[in-house]
Amino acid sequence: MDLYQSLVTVNPVTLIAQICNLFLQMFLVKVFFLDKIKAILDARREAADKEITDAKAAKEEAMVIKATYEQNMLESKAKAEKILQNAQQTASQRGEQIISDAQKTAVAMKQKAEAEIAQEKKRALNDAKNEISEIAMAIAGKVVGRELTAADHAKMVDNFIDELGGEV
Repeated sequence: MDLYQSLVTVNPVTLIAQICNLFLQMFLVKVFFLDKIKAILDARREAADKEITDAKAAKEEAMVIKATYEQNMLESKAKAEKILQNAQQTASQRGEQIISDAQKTAVAMKQKAEAEIAQEKKRALNDAKNEISEIAMAIAGKVVGRELTAADHAKMVDNFIDELGGEV
């Protein structure tokens, strides 16, 4: 038991030696290592502060880029809408112009057709007049039994046409 008791008992000389040893170790650490430890800690603190500052700057730059991007997107969207509206207006105007041109062409074709019809009607009427005058001359020649002069012939044709015009 003596062995165990010696381990547990407090010896004043050993206690004082251990306390002196502790102070000596603290003094040596302070003299030789404390400045280096502080320098390492300061360098780590500065690196951490620099990373935080860089991160804040990068975040601010990203926010500026994001705002610029959003502004550009809004401008692009507005330009696209404007281009679309212009295209719709141009298409509408072109459609109206095509319709107008088609209507003008149709009116011109109708007028041309009407003029051709009127001309054909006059030609047919003149042909009919000529045939009728020849027939009338032949009939008149047989009825009268003599040759008609050109003046008599013209007068008879005009009378016959006037009578036909009144009946129609």
